[in-house]
Amino acid sequence: MIKRVLLLAGICFICVLASVLLISFSGVLPPVQMSAHGWFAFMLGAGLCILLSVGLFALAFFSARSGHDEISDLSENSNTQFHNRIG
Repeated sequence: MIKRVLLLAGICFICVLASVLLISFSGVLPPVQMSAHGWFAFMLGAGLCILLSVGLFALAFFSARSGHDEISDLSENSNTQFHNRIG
């Protein structure tokens, strides 16, 4: 399973890299100069986006593991629906 994931990630990385190289060397887009302030804002935004996504994934993971997402209605109708959804 892990070999498939790594193979798929490698193929995706190669495709993205090939696309970026194709676009950059084709001459379709003119070269763009970005100031130091632009690079700082870009890096700050990317870092905060990564931190936010890691935090949200961690919250979803720990919420599912702690049982907060379980069904709290223990009536007969709810129990039947729960077993029908599970299998």
